[in-house]
Amino acid sequence: MTSSGSSTEKAHGALSPRAARAKLEEELGRLDITDEEATPLVTDDRDDDPTQKWSLAGKVLHRSAFHIQTIASALRPAWGNPRGLMFRSVGVNMFVADSATKRDRDRVWDGSPWHVSNNAVILSEFEDYMQPSELKFDRLSLWARIMNLPFNLRDKKWWLPIAQQIDKKVKEVQFNHVGGFLRAWVTIDIANPLRRWVLIDSAKRKSVDLYEIQYEHVPHFCFSCGRLGHPDTMCPNPGNKDENGKLPFGKGLRASDDWKRPSFSEGSTGSGHNRKAETRSSSNAANAGTEATSPLKKNQNVKHKAEAQQKVYRRVEVPLLQNTPDGKGMSVVQYDDSAKVAVDGGAGFLEEVEERDAKKKKPTSTNSDSSAAAAL
Repeated sequence: MTSSGSSTEKAHGALSPRAARAKLEEELGRLDITDEEATPLVTDDRDDDPTQKWSLAGKVLHRSAFHIQTIASALRPAWGNPRGLMFRSVGVNMFVADSATKRDRDRVWDGSPWHVSNNAVILSEFEDYMQPSELKFDRLSLWARIMNLPFNLRDKKWWLPIAQQIDKKVKEVQFNHVGGFLRAWVTIDIANPLRRWVLIDSAKRKSVDLYEIQYEHVPHFCFSCGRLGHPDTMCPNPGNKDENGKLPFGKGLRASDDWKRPSFSEGSTGSGHNRKAETRSSSNAANAGTEATSPLKKNQNVKHKAEAQQKVYRRVEVPLLQNTPDGKGMSVVQYDDSAKVAVDGGAGFLEEVEERDAKKKKPTSTNSDSSAAAAL
């Protein structure tokens, strides 16, 4: 009967107070636990909401606290501003991002590393039944490059063994033959310093050689200890400087894309700016030959030139007035371009001018006349 009762209690997921206390004492390794402490609250906390959320947790590695709106404003556009994306704070610099689709959530995972003001954002798996202490913000995924490998080690069979020197569980490896480096998608432990190189003992070269590592889009890290999350001025474990005063780690760990920039051949004369000026110069263009243009561009140029040729500027004749010989009015002086002599405008025009001047004159008041006489 006892065994039957025990099996019934286990089937329902509930234990008697004595059994619960004994189990708790065994798990905690402690005695003197009261019945109240050993009695659990049984809850059915399963979510009845059919809407599924695709969530992940994140943490910004910085000594100062960021507001959740600051974090959301930085990450939302970087993540493509997907529909239904919501941020909520779950601690200091910690947040949970809920996505409407699995595709949006996975795109964030695959796009790492992310950052807020160049400070690393560490992502973690998230389920709503997890405790905050179960969230693990200890790993960062990013692309790493192994530089200057010998040509015989650029064969595909060597890609994975070399990349596994950085991460034993490396997910993807490829070789960029244009840039001349091995590229691997690795996950690093942020508690450890960034790895600076890999050593390869080559039987063909008969030497142990060092090959530098560079990280793409790596967030801020300490030049003193090589860890993420703080600058070298705030380093709890500062490293020693060399004889030149340099710290153990430096900006050489950041991958550069200089190899993507177009460069001019050594045989070219002048800079790109000078060549651009030669293209636009009519004399230089004539020496180099006719420029090949599209029919649309050619028609547009002809249209603009035709419009420019149709513009005609005409001189505007402005009438000039002069006093008449008797001093009673003014007459219009016109110039004959051929004879270069002044022609009188005629008496009719003079009468119109005198009549207009008379209308403009206003009679002066008596007071003003008397004041003028008194002043004299």
